[in-house]
Amino acid sequence: MEQHFLGIDIGGTRIKWCLTNDRGTILERQTFATNDTPDEMASWRTQVLDLIKATAKATETKGDSLSCGISAPGLVDDQNQRVLFMPERLKGLENFHWAQATGRPVVVINDGHSATLAEYETVYKAKGVRHFLMLTLGTGVGGGLVLNGQLYQGHLQRAGHMGHMTVDIHGAPTMTNMPGSLEHAMGNFSVGERTHGSFVSTKELVEAYTNGDPSAKKYWLASIDRLAVALSALANIVSPEVISIGGGIAHGAGVALIQPLAEAMERYEWRPGGHRITIKKATLGTYAGALGAAMFARLKKIK
Repeated sequence: MEQHFLGIDIGGTRIKWCLTNDRGTILERQTFATNDTPDEMASWRTQVLDLIKATAKATETKGDSLSCGISAPGLVDDQNQRVLFMPERLKGLENFHWAQATGRPVVVINDGHSATLAEYETVYKAKGVRHFLMLTLGTGVGGGLVLNGQLYQGHLQRAGHMGHMTVDIHGAPTMTNMPGSLEHAMGNFSVGERTHGSFVSTKELVEAYTNGDPSAKKYWLASIDRLAVALSALANIVSPEVISIGGGIAHGAGVALIQPLAEAMERYEWRPGGHRITIKKATLGTYAGALGAAMFARLKKIK
């Protein structure tokens, strides 16, 4: 009998999933639309439940077993059974107990933590890295920490919410009451607001910046500047060996993000003895959260 692990990453736009064996090899992966509206609440959740049921049936028909990990935004309970707080999106996610609903072993992990775990376990653990920090840049800004080789979730599973740190004391408040957050400075949700309606998405903003648009350059580099300040502050607090930048924005922007970020880090990073933090673009792409959820289920040894 072989153990299989189903990792499901629930996002506001897309739900991604992958099936792995007990060696971490991805056997199958797919994605489908979330349709995150009040009228469709039962629809997306039912699709996830049906996916778990169908995968379990197919796996167990062959005599194998299945455990499941779910990656989702929000604060997770200390037993990793459900999301306790997710007030703004994905109605129906808060306090939903997946293991009880499915009658199967299911663990839940914050999506930033999940992507961090996947990147670390896949890329950096074998290199001997012990302290690792990851930011995910997308609709908002999430992330996670690995300290002494272990994923650090912290009290209330709140560790790693780097997006809620302040980079502009006079900026707009977020859901956590923090003014001028990194999430507001970099997240796709705020592009229209912070560019005064000039651009509606990060993709449009970055394309205009790449094509030499002066207003796009002003807005994009202002965001990059705040990101560099945040990373420099995090380096002083956490002192990781590597900072990884992932998420849809990092994937799409590429050099337009990494090059000006490196220049901005020159202005802000404290480099005692000439030592500088290694900053790398994440390697796993859009399925990092799903893979991390499957890994988390495997590491938790749920059966």
